[in-house]
Formats: sequence, structure tokens, C-alpha cells
Amino acid sequence: MLEVFGKVDEEILKNLNNVYNFVLKKFALPKCVEVNLNFVTEKQIQKLNAQTRKIDAVTDVLTYPYINIKPNEKFNINDYKLEIDQSTKTLTIGDIYICSARAKQQANEYGHCLNREICFLFCHGMLHILGYDHIKKTDAKIMEQLQGEILNELGITRDIAEQAKTADKTTKTNEQTKQKQTEPTKTKNTNSPKNTQKFQCGFVTILGETNAGKSTLINRLVGQKVAIVSPKSQTTRENLRGIYNDKTCQIVFVDTPGYHKRKTAVDDEMDKQIASAVEDTEIVLLLINAKKPLVPQYEKLIGRVNTTAKKILLINKVDESTYEKLYPQLAELNRIVQTDEILPISALKGKNCDVLIEMIKKYLPTFDHEMRYYPPDDYVDKNLRQLVAEIVREKALLCLDDEIPHGIQVVVTAYNENANPIEIFADLYCEKENHKAIILGHGGEMIKKISTLSRKDAEKLIGKQINLQIYVKVKENWRNNPKAIAELGLKFEE
Repeated sequence: MLEVFGKVDEEILKNLNNVYNFVLKKFALPKCVEVNLNFVTEKQIQKLNAQTRKIDAVTDVLTYPYINIKPNEKFNINDYKLEIDQSTKTLTIGDIYICSARAKQQANEYGHCLNREICFLFCHGMLHILGYDHIKKTDAKIMEQLQGEILNELGITRDIAEQAKTADKTTKTNEQTKQKQTEPTKTKNTNSPKNTQKFQCGFVTILGETNAGKSTLINRLVGQKVAIVSPKSQTTRENLRGIYNDKTCQIVFVDTPGYHKRKTAVDDEMDKQIASAVEDTEIVLLLINAKKPLVPQYEKLIGRVNTTAKKILLINKVDESTYEKLYPQLAELNRIVQTDEILPISALKGKNCDVLIEMIKKYLPTFDHEMRYYPPDDYVDKNLRQLVAEIVREKALLCLDDEIPHGIQVVVTAYNENANPIEIFADLYCEKENHKAIILGHGGEMIKKISTLSRKDAEKLIGKQINLQIYVKVKENWRNNPKAIAELGLKFEE
């Protein structure tokens, strides 16, 4: 599967998927492999170069392979069992970053269309992930030959017709310019108002029951991994903010804990987190699951929301249901709904997420100046220590039995970024001694699995190699102890 983050033309997106599928087939890769393709600005790719390659430069493409694939060797998915994401059953093999501005510039320089240039850069990145390189002349020649073969086979060639259109357009523009030069000059109205661009900014809170897909949605909308995702309930414990930025807008999304039956002091605190988020927001997104009856979910959710904020009802996971099942429920829902908007989406596949962003912008406060609550490069309100702790908890949730994860909390106790590799020490707390034995596993196999999965995600986040050490500790009944809750880094109000 190809995951694309950032704005790209639909025709180019179609060709990128064609390249991806062709490469999978050509190199005999299974369909469960995944690559993340990110379209970034010149500033962002310059920052990545500085962080990961120690060079201050704006390049066209950067590639970060996750696993060591060697050219001409048969790929065996069974060699990467620990790296497979158990929630999606996919194996992420690498990240590719393309600088949109450089792609446009190079398309003009080389005299071909943007479509081919972006597909060329993506193909180049895919070959790097598959172990190909161009340091030696012989290797560079092989890469060049493969890139040409793949693009030509798919018909993504230099678009002469498009160039002809551009030339024709340029000729017409020149003729119009000459014609205007022969016409009398018109006096400009200097009193006309200036065209000042407005800026929008505000908070959007996401509400829903556990496993409705709130964390998946916020990750999709922000374009980065902000919240941990797990099939287990009660994954999110605290309000977490993910930040969407563009040139004229900043949207601060607040991911809240899911509604469920409360049993402990931590559960009570989660209720307070939800109430606090709803009080201080411009828009509330009500998220319900298309795989369950829609009306009961909506009625239960709307009854808990007492706010004057604008409300948008989202029916998530429509890709996992059918039109025949959904249509009668949507018709019934439309008769009773009391929200400002209603929109079917798929947070996992990205369906209608671009439509949702534009829908949100309709209701955001507007300013005459740039107004941001966070710097434009920030995408989350947590620091690296907190994000690594959440990654470890996410992997523990995925790997452990249902009765254990709810009693788990992770605290990063040391983070030495001056070491090479970076040293990170974390304590993984559970509530019982027998839980500790399960977390460690026979011969330490389970904690090794959690550590391996965590390290790979943390390295992806930080962009550098890390040495991650996890220690399992017991703190009896900590979820009902306010002092222990505070010690483990969770907010608690007396």
C-alpha cells in the first residue's frame, strides 16, 4: 500500500500508484508492504537533510529504508515478522520525501512535465528502498536504466503535447501583450482597497466512543503520526493536540479519550479531559463507526455534548461497510440529526478527509493577520520523550493480552541525544507481578518484541539510530492512586 501525505494532483497520484504497483510486481514484493510518500516544502527537506545527513541543503528527494533489502535477492516476508504492524497487517519498508518546489523547478529545467518528474523521483526513492544505489558509476547506470524502463513501460514519458500547449499559450500571451501595448494606457484607480489575505485559526475537538477511529483520523488530517493507534479500547488517556498548518490556516485538533464505562480514577480523569476539550473549542467532530448501528451511536454521543460550538457528524470506516447497509441508516439519521454538517469518511484510507478540512475552514475564526497558537513547523504539542513513551505503550497494547494493557503506563527516564546511537531508557509500569511476567515473556521474548517494534518507530520519528532500553516495573493498583498517577506523568485534578 502506498500512503501519500501532502497535496498532489489526482492524475499524478494515479501514476504514483501505478509506479508503486509496477515496482511491487517487478521485484516480487508482497502486497502487504507499505511505503510512506511525503510531499514537503524546501524548508522541511532542508531540515531533514540537516538532521539526518548533516548537510545544509535543499534536495529533490530523500529516502529512508526501514529494512535491509539487497538487490537481486528474493524477498521473504517471514524474515520480518516482528516488523509487521499487527493492527493493519502491513510491513512498512521505508519513507520517501519529495520536495514539491524542487520537482517543479527540475521539470522546467529538464523540459518535461511535472507528472514525469515526480514519478521519476518516486521511482528513484523506491529503488533506494530496494537496496539500489548510485555511488559507483556501474550502480548508477543500473539505476538509471531501471528508472527509464519502469516509467516508459507505464507510458509516463516526456509529455511533448503538454509542452506544445504551454508554448501555444506563451505565444498567445505574447500576442496579447503586444496588442495591449498599442492600446491607450488606462489610469489606475489608486483608491481601490488592497487585496489582503485573511488567516484562519482555531481549535477542533474530536469526540467518539473507543475504537471509533479518532487517533487514526487526527494522524490522517495532520499528515504525521501524532496519536498512537491500537485495536484495544482506552488507548488515548489524555487530550492530545495535533496541528494542521498551511499558508492561510492553522487548525489545532484535540484527540480526546474514547467514551467507555468508567471504573478507575484514571477513567474519571479521562472524563474531565473530554469536558475540558469541549468547553474550549470552535468545532466539535462527532465520530461514529459505520460498522455499527448509526442512530444509537449518534444519540448516545450528541446527548453528552453540551456546547454552542459548531458540530460536524462524521461516519467513519465507510470503506469497511456497504452502500446497501449504510443507505437506510443514513436516511434515518438525516431525519433526526442536529449537527451543522454530516460527512461519510474513511480515516484509514483518507476518503473525504480533504473535504473535511475545507468544511472545517467554513467555521473557523478569521483574522486580518497571521494568527497561530503553535509555530508553523510544529505538528504535535508533545516533546520527543513523551512521544517515545507513547510509542512504547502503543506497541505494548498491540502485543499483549486484553486484560493487561489498561494497567500499563510508560515513562521515559533518560534521553541522551549526544550519544551515538541516541540512548533512551524507559520504565514500563504494570499493576501486578503476574502481569510483569507476561510482559517479559518466556526468556524475555515478549519485551524484546515490544522493544524492537518501539525502536523502529522511534527511529522513524527521530530520524536517527537509537539504543532503547525498557525496564518492566510493578506499581500496585496505580490507576486508583492520585499520587501514583501524577508520578507516572498523567494529569490529575483533586
